Amino acid sequence: MDFVIAGLIMGGLYALIAQGFVLTFLTTRTLNFALGEFLVLGAVIGMGVGSWGWLPDAGKVAFVILTVGILGAIVYRFLVLPFTTEGPHDARWLLSTVGLSFVILNLLTNSQGATPKALGYGGFGEFSTVLGVRVTTQALVIAILAIAITALLVLMTTRTPLGLLMRAVSEDADTAALMGVSPRRIGMLAYAIAMGIAALAGVLWASQVGVSVHMGLPLLVAAFACGVIGGLTSLWGPLLGGAIYGVLTHWASFELGGVWGETAGLLLVVVVLIFRPEGLLGRRLEAKL
Repeated sequence: MDFVIAGLIMGGLYALIAQGFVLTFLTTRTLNFALGEFLVLGAVIGMGVGSWGWLPDAGKVAFVILTVGILGAIVYRFLVLPFTTEGPHDARWLLSTVGLSFVILNLLTNSQGATPKALGYGGFGEFSTVLGVRVTTQALVIAILAIAITALLVLMTTRTPLGLLMRAVSEDADTAALMGVSPRRIGMLAYAIAMGIAALAGVLWASQVGVSVHMGLPLLVAAFACGVIGGLTSLWGPLLGGAIYGVLTHWASFELGGVWGETAGLLLVVVVLIFRPEGLLGRRLEAKL
């Protein structure tokens, strides 16, 4: 049970970050491969506002989410949208977001250094017991938060006028534009929400492990794997993908050694791509000609 419970709880962290991929892909059919650096950026900004004694901890976290969300919207407007003008097969945005990740990483490394630093707030105690297994309270809170945020995103996209607009842009942006909906604004909003979620995950995780400029890459790989396994077209997909990926990697590390942990998860991604490329809960996208 140790690796099962630990894998499920860590899968919650991966699922929370993976929502950043799913939300942008559902709305704009693009992905921000600088998502890991946005997670780190959230932690760094969170550390910077940690000295604001006049602002409560919840306010500091909200400020980080809002700031990184605005940066996400700007990235979509100027580094993603201009590189999607040649139709659904235009993948220049992939190169622009990968390049952005290197730029942010270099800037953070030169300004912050490589040594991890304490965040100083946002923690939820030391340990809790789940079904007889001792786990960190912080990771447990993140896993519960992943479920809650997923449920909220599902409600937003299915039961609100904003969700209707997002689905309209996702299905046919050109027709939505003819009906008076701005695909550009909807895309910017989707990126803002997605990057804000990544910033929240960065702050909460950094409060346990410390702020490090290199903390984003392993989380990015795991989150993308969870998104692919669960399906990039399903908001519930990251939770299923996170659970499977988390348990599998912990089991492989426990039974076969640490070197096989992440390898087993990535091998599962290959298997899913071969037999169900849309993911376990995803749906096949229809190309409109």
